[in-house]
Amino acid sequence: MLRRILGLFFLGIASTSLSAQTTADYAIPITVQTQSSPPKILLQWKPRTGATSYTVSRKAKSGTSFTLLATLGANDSSYTDASVSLDSCYEYAVLNAGTIAASGYVLAGIHAAPLHHRGTLILLVDSTFTDSCRAELTQLMNDLRGDGWDLIRHDLSRSAKDTFVKSIILNDYATRSGVNALFILGHIAVPYSGDLNPDGHPDHRGAWPTDNYYSDLNGNWTDAIVNDVTASRSQNDNIPGDGKWDPSFLPTDVELQTGRVDFANMPSMHRSEWTLMRNYLYKAHAYKTHSLPIRRKALVDDNFGVFYGEAFAANAWRNFPVLVGKDNIVAADMMSTLKDSAYQWAYGCGGGTYTSAGGIGKTSDYDSTPVKGIFMMTFGSYFGDWDATDNFLRAPLCAPEPALVNAWAGRPNWFIQAMGLGESIGYCARITQNNTSLYSPANYGAHWIHVGLMGDPSLRDEYIKPVTGVRITADSLAGAALSWTASADTGLQGYYIYRSDSAWRDYQLISSLISGNNFLDTTGINGEKYYLIRPVKLQTTPSGSYVNLGLGIMDSAFVSYPTGIPNISTAFAPKLYPNPATTTLNIIPGASSNTPVKLTIMDVSGRIVLYKEVPSSQATQVIRVDVSRIPVGNYLLEWGSSQGCNTQKWTKW
Repeated sequence: MLRRILGLFFLGIASTSLSAQTTADYAIPITVQTQSSPPKILLQWKPRTGATSYTVSRKAKSGTSFTLLATLGANDSSYTDASVSLDSCYEYAVLNAGTIAASGYVLAGIHAAPLHHRGTLILLVDSTFTDSCRAELTQLMNDLRGDGWDLIRHDLSRSAKDTFVKSIILNDYATRSGVNALFILGHIAVPYSGDLNPDGHPDHRGAWPTDNYYSDLNGNWTDAIVNDVTASRSQNDNIPGDGKWDPSFLPTDVELQTGRVDFANMPSMHRSEWTLMRNYLYKAHAYKTHSLPIRRKALVDDNFGVFYGEAFAANAWRNFPVLVGKDNIVAADMMSTLKDSAYQWAYGCGGGTYTSAGGIGKTSDYDSTPVKGIFMMTFGSYFGDWDATDNFLRAPLCAPEPALVNAWAGRPNWFIQAMGLGESIGYCARITQNNTSLYSPANYGAHWIHVGLMGDPSLRDEYIKPVTGVRITADSLAGAALSWTASADTGLQGYYIYRSDSAWRDYQLISSLISGNNFLDTTGINGEKYYLIRPVKLQTTPSGSYVNLGLGIMDSAFVSYPTGIPNISTAFAPKLYPNPATTTLNIIPGASSNTPVKLTIMDVSGRIVLYKEVPSSQATQVIRVDVSRIPVGNYLLEWGSSQGCNTQKWTKW
């Protein structure tokens, strides 16, 4: 019934208020303070007017439900969680009961562990850009690889049908491990689906564009039921058998973090598609290498007000405090402010058309005007239908500098708090798309097919300047000697080294944290080796702290190791017990080694979940490893030194 009622309210020009309420009243801005010894996480917030009580709940980052920690009084404004550990992170929900049901969320951590491997990303490239943007596409692939992604690339004709495109995605998902992201570059087939009008306008009811057709790998997408030709725009017509799909709601949760960069049919830009694409990829690379002057601030331009309690701009007041800090958010005019000042985040909403939003601007404003907001959210009527000509949702990505992301945030609400501890915007888009009631208020349009992301889904909030001048000296008597020029960033902890036998996949961590600018790789199987060097920094944010990794710079060489192929034999096989283990795994080496022994635990997709180096080992000594924070599942434990290596299966309960 609620959806039926809300659907009657189209997004008009005028704002609507309830008494003297503001959209900020519908959000609980959370401040986080952490303590390392003993570990504690302190949550603080400003008491909300009309609140009668607060609840504080917690879940694991990947958890599917929150557990209540405390119910607090109306005058309480903080909660301390002492049941936490270093190197971990926890997601908190703070909700209040009262005249306004406000909410706040944060992914908080104390030295949260680094994300060495982010998964496997499918890069679909419109073949229009294969040659015209060749250098920029190569740089994009280098950046994605350097950020911990395994890559699969397909160059496709924009005339290929969406069913063909999805068959390629499904094949990759079935044949490659860890596929969890999709980046669409160009006007590759745009799927349409449903009989919906999330903006509430009767003349806009029908099929809407949805890349979720590609992201949902298990759902049943039919084309036999919907029959609606009432929309004013013929592209929204949907009849059985026309190639537009039936679902208005996602058939199942989406599996892939998906984003699209598409500059087709944008005549107001007065520039070619390939020029716009090259400019976007150049901007993205500059941002990922920490080369843009960005202020850690956020902007809110609210032209709707509370709008019958939907309070669209609460998307900003709820999310931005844990990303930039509650004191670094300003209410200001979006276009004029971002023309002169660089902001990390910006939100704007107002009554819309396909090419404008009231109080914000119009598509043509982005033609030559700098829009210095990296991550943007805009909301209003019509332009959430993003495949339209001169579409306002896609327009910020066309700006000369440096807007990189835009999302239609309001129906439903977006939840992006995980970016405060190093996750990508695509990760948060998938959380938003799959949300029905985990995060509140989900709002009208939750789990509908129209929710999408314009921009590179791999983009993160903080980057580190990469190293330069990587050099590899291969010597059959010594293996491979790596050296590099230090990152120009300040406050670095050191560097991690990764190695693979393939240029675009399967990079494994082979070092502990290195403080210097060189590394000697002495153990492995002879052949061509690809190396990544990544700078490491303990990043402090309004959400706590986490170990941040900069983009890895790659170089390769043919390497011959002093010992050739290591001995893989039961003589060097450690004994593991208990197996399965819950909190502590005991290892008896089985053979002595007077050289450093590398202990690596990997999940079934090859992602490293634990790495440590033992200076030397005796055959009968017991080495105890804390595995309490490793998720339940099956793993491979690799134990090796220059004297031999072995891999065994191990299970965590």
